[in-house]
Amino acid sequence: MTGHRSALRRAIVLRRAGYDGLQLDRLVRSHALRIVYTVVTDTGAQLGALIAIQHALEHGAEVIVIPHLTTEEIQRDKHWHAVTTLAELVTARGVVSRGSYGTAHPGHGSG
Repeated sequence: MTGHRSALRRAIVLRRAGYDGLQLDRLVRSHALRIVYTVVTDTGAQLGALIAIQHALEHGAEVIVIPHLTTEEIQRDKHWHAVTTLAELVTARGVVSRGSYGTAHPGHGSG
């Protein structure tokens, strides 16, 4: 399929060590992503957000995938709000659009 690969959006993944790879694969496919870098870490919100931002900038990513992150964590921890100023945030629970500053849209983009 010519040109298909270029249509995929660049993404970095921030995941926990024991995270289920099958669910990550489903997220990547359903959101038309191309993973350009993966970080495996069990850090808290502040350091996790800094790591995500640093790698998104270094790798030119439009999307940051953090599968284990919940809607409640995104709304509660303002560190994740900074992430959404830079890129779309994809979690197993839904999508937070770039620039939404922590307003989650569960189920957006799934189908």
